[in-house]
Amino acid sequence: MMARAWRHGRVLLLAVVSVSYLCAIHFTVVAGQPSSVGALLAVLPLALAAFAMAWTSRSRGLALLLWSAAFLALVGLWPVLESRFEWVYFLQHAGVFSLLALGFGRSLAPGAEPLVSRFARVSHGALAPEVARYTRRVTVAWALFFAGLVLVSVLFFINGQTGLWSLFINFITPVSIGLMFVVEFAVRSVVLPRALRTGFAESIRAFLHIRRNVG
Repeated sequence: MMARAWRHGRVLLLAVVSVSYLCAIHFTVVAGQPSSVGALLAVLPLALAAFAMAWTSRSRGLALLLWSAAFLALVGLWPVLESRFEWVYFLQHAGVFSLLALGFGRSLAPGAEPLVSRFARVSHGALAPEVARYTRRVTVAWALFFAGLVLVSVLFFINGQTGLWSLFINFITPVSIGLMFVVEFAVRSVVLPRALRTGFAESIRAFLHIRRNVG
């Protein structure tokens, strides 16, 4: 009982922290002013992630040296970051989802195995023909979905619609990904026989697995 409560508490805490972080990003972007807080929120998670990767690298010394050089460059460019910190969010959002769209799209080439089909095969073995057809279509849907996220983000950003753009990348994007899972799960429940379906949690794990391998 205590272990379950602790797990639920950690999930709740993570959700609160994540939403608070996204709200802070949104408000600093919408303000439209140079901001030290905005720049810090933009680069700190990336800097910490890069440091963790450098620390666990096989060539730790070289990796930490490169990280230190990049850190000093950021310090030197800090006034620029303060005035243009929204570009960090733009490049991060567009970059991640462009890689995902490209990864899903390339897996649909002749002779390649669709990413969703590949994960399903690794997790459950050989796929029945109807499952193979379905997972290919799901791969197409995710590729188009990710490409659509990038397109909308770029259009909002280059047209100076900063408020809508920030709302889109910080709130609409994660909600739309969640809705995509719900819709796909509902379609799967209708299209595939019960014996060939995977669970909702497995779908989310599949997405996280694919995102790590593509991004």
